Amino acid sequence: MKKTFLVLMLMVAASANASAQEVDYDKRNLHIFCASHLALLSDSLTEEGDVYKALVFMSDTHGDEARKMGATETHFSDVTRYLKTVRNNNKGKWDRLTSRSRDVCLPGS
Repeated sequence: MKKTFLVLMLMVAASANASAQEVDYDKRNLHIFCASHLALLSDSLTEEGDVYKALVFMSDTHGDEARKMGATETHFSDVTRYLKTVRNNNKGKWDRLTSRSRDVCLPGS
């Protein structure tokens, strides 16, 4: 009887813990995209400029949020590699991604 009760308590605790740690993967992936895209955009700017500083700040903010949701450096490097390929090989798609980034990654856009 004590074993059954203990097992039930552990199952309830595990279930509560799992639901408390559920990750919104769409939101996490959006933060990964924003951090990666904004970092690439900032690479093309002069480091002293206000736009550069703002993009780096926003990239870092999105990156921190994604990491809180379980994103790893592999996630960021995979997305960055993809974005670099698009930037170098498909101007139309790069422009669409940049437009999307402006809409969802920057506050007040």
